[in-house]
Amino acid sequence: MRSDKYPLVGRRAVLGGAAAGVGAVLVGAGAEVARATGSRAGAEAAATAATAAATATGISWPAVQAQLAAVNPHVTKPISGVVTSKYTPGMLLGNGDLGVVVGDSSATQQTFSFGKSDFWGSDRKTTSPLVWQPSILPVGKLTVAASGASAASSGYSMTTDLAGATVTSVLALSNATVTLKSWTADNDNVLITQLSSKAGSSSVSLTATVTLPVDSAFPSGAGALNGTQLWLTRQNNTSGNGNVSMQATAASATQLVGAKFTKTSTSKTSSQTSATGTFTLAGGATATLVTAFRSHAQDVSDSSTAPTPTQLRDQAVTASTAIDATWITGAASTHAAFWQDFWTRSSIVVGDSQLEAFYFNAQYVLGSATRSGVHNPPSLWAQWLTNDTPSWGGRYFLNYNQEALYYGAFSSNHAELSEPYRRLIYNEVPWQRNTTHGAGYQGTAFQRSMTPFHLYETQPSTVPVASKKDYTKLPADQKSNGTFAALPLIWHWEYTRDTTYLQTQLYPLLKELDAFWRDFAVFDGKRYVFQHSSAHEGGDDTNPNLDLGFARKVINTLLETSAILGVDANMQSTWQSFLAKLSAYPTGTYNGVTVFYTAEVINNPSLPDKFEPGNQPINMEGVIFPGEQCSIGGDATLLQYAINSLTQMNSWGVTSGGNSNNGFCKEFTIAARVGWPAEDLVQKVKASIAHLWRSSNDTDFQGGGGIETSGTIETLNSMLMQSEAGAIRVFPCWPTARDASFTLLAKGAFLVSSAISGGTVASVGITSQTGGSATLVLPWNTGSATVTANGSSVPVTVSGGRATFATTAGTTYKVTP
Repeated sequence: MRSDKYPLVGRRAVLGGAAAGVGAVLVGAGAEVARATGSRAGAEAAATAATAAATATGISWPAVQAQLAAVNPHVTKPISGVVTSKYTPGMLLGNGDLGVVVGDSSATQQTFSFGKSDFWGSDRKTTSPLVWQPSILPVGKLTVAASGASAASSGYSMTTDLAGATVTSVLALSNATVTLKSWTADNDNVLITQLSSKAGSSSVSLTATVTLPVDSAFPSGAGALNGTQLWLTRQNNTSGNGNVSMQATAASATQLVGAKFTKTSTSKTSSQTSATGTFTLAGGATATLVTAFRSHAQDVSDSSTAPTPTQLRDQAVTASTAIDATWITGAASTHAAFWQDFWTRSSIVVGDSQLEAFYFNAQYVLGSATRSGVHNPPSLWAQWLTNDTPSWGGRYFLNYNQEALYYGAFSSNHAELSEPYRRLIYNEVPWQRNTTHGAGYQGTAFQRSMTPFHLYETQPSTVPVASKKDYTKLPADQKSNGTFAALPLIWHWEYTRDTTYLQTQLYPLLKELDAFWRDFAVFDGKRYVFQHSSAHEGGDDTNPNLDLGFARKVINTLLETSAILGVDANMQSTWQSFLAKLSAYPTGTYNGVTVFYTAEVINNPSLPDKFEPGNQPINMEGVIFPGEQCSIGGDATLLQYAINSLTQMNSWGVTSGGNSNNGFCKEFTIAARVGWPAEDLVQKVKASIAHLWRSSNDTDFQGGGGIETSGTIETLNSMLMQSEAGAIRVFPCWPTARDASFTLLAKGAFLVSSAISGGTVASVGITSQTGGSATLVLPWNTGSATVTANGSSVPVTVSGGRATFATTAGTTYKVTP
């Protein structure tokens, strides 16, 4: 059972017990500052922590603020097409649990569309035949309008302030200008909108209207209380063929702080229910609207204990009533501190406004969409829903979309943001394990897409493995889903080196994934083969590149981590033998060169070819990225095959087909990881950004998915730094003619800072977070290096162009020629 009685946003949350192994709920993951109140004391503590974080990374907050200000989304006309079944072009606010889309086609009003991470049901398609599918759904809208006013000929604007995570709307009216500054609190699920009017302006009559659609499948209500509160309630649907096993209810209450509406009214039509409050904004005056949310979700089998919509409404009303000017001041300080901390955990400076506009707006989406401790991780569209029919149900798609959001999170020093996702995957294991066992296979495989419903249920006991194998009963045709889902979990270990997490969470899951891969493989007398899997959806293929790379990722990680934990020494030879006999990556000849094939044998009517020019490069996802089995400095033959494949595929996100529909998060990071010519890669990334760009909110949109376009953060991070195969490389795929600098997190829990100027790298700074040995590939040609820490020399071994030295946690090291 989960409720907003104790708000979870922005703090660690105990979610049901100790983390005792695979399938247990993950507790308190992430190193996030606790911000449990909106009080001044809580705000001061958060601000102090944020300043300390900036000091620890050595990143200048004023410099970052200036950098962000240069790439703030800004429009001078109302945004059209905000209501959509896909990734909205509206401006975005969010605290990881509450999502708000800001945008309206009218210049005399502004609309805020609300989503909540724990409000799921089944979206109902209005087309024939009627189709239901599990989905996250919106929980209402708020529209602030200048009643009867006409728009001025100019002066309208909307701006997202990235540094402060606010959206400011300027409504230029014929007789006045009304400014709305909106933001989501980080200590509670509250939207704050501060309104102001220029001194000397005429008074303006404004209305605040809260609205929900009327649909018998989703019982809703709207009303006004005591002339001060506008409220909404909504319930999900647990009937029909949507297979919704979670009962969810959401409520909101909107009020003016320090004032009352002069009039309230309610309305209900066949299509919507609403409540409206009227108030006057005098010239030079200010007013603040707050909307507080309360929600509850639990397994439908225990529905008798759930709060009623009225009870949740009353909780929301109580919460909004308690908000006063002091609360808002404290919440504003907490909000500012959170985002200062967020922006100063890492940095890049690349001297290109287009690249930085993409990069920082993508980071903003990441930081707004997910937080440690919230109810559920963001799905396809996060909590930015604008109607009841989101495409593909907005579910968690484990064959790339869901994981891609986190592609750049870890190297950007934001491991904590993956906590809700990690919790979802670990919690899901018992169900997926049982399906796998029921098909006659050891270990755990995963289905392709899923909902968070099992988070609200009691985990099932493990069933025995069936005596007969039947691959058709496995969770999905794509056998790579389980390892795909586990990649962010593996990265959490690789980037943080949290051995407790490794022992209690990751290692048991790796053992289950390994058990499946080795049981699923068929030995043909010479090699292990993966039969009856699928590269793309809907196939029955042999040896997909994904499967071969992902199985290697699991087993290679086990080889390393079992030694670290001092367990399973008897399995080392078994794992090494399996890897030695595992099939090679499928390759073939195309235009006279050797390229990676998607699979050894393709049996998929819709995608009959093994090599797919113009498509997304899933033929390299297993071996290069995100499988990470080969990178710069690795197997020269495989690297050449990758270069050949990229060249012949010509998949660079600017032509029709899979490369611009699902490939944006894939092709460029793969190219960076294999050392594609750097300046050419910069130009290709820029062209794709421009092709997919939306100036209304400065995000990239691709037809096959939503917020995962933020995953291309990793492309720039990988161009500036890579940390594969135990070695840190600075500027491994960056043009020497372009000056740049960065502070990023490397695998091994090393925070790395460096700069290139005039083609020269003068030094590299490495801060060790957990200790251990660090290896740096020297970015200069002297063949020597000096390492210092705290003004003293540190012993270093230099060999083969690499410097290796021991580190202690909390110490910063400077490496120079």
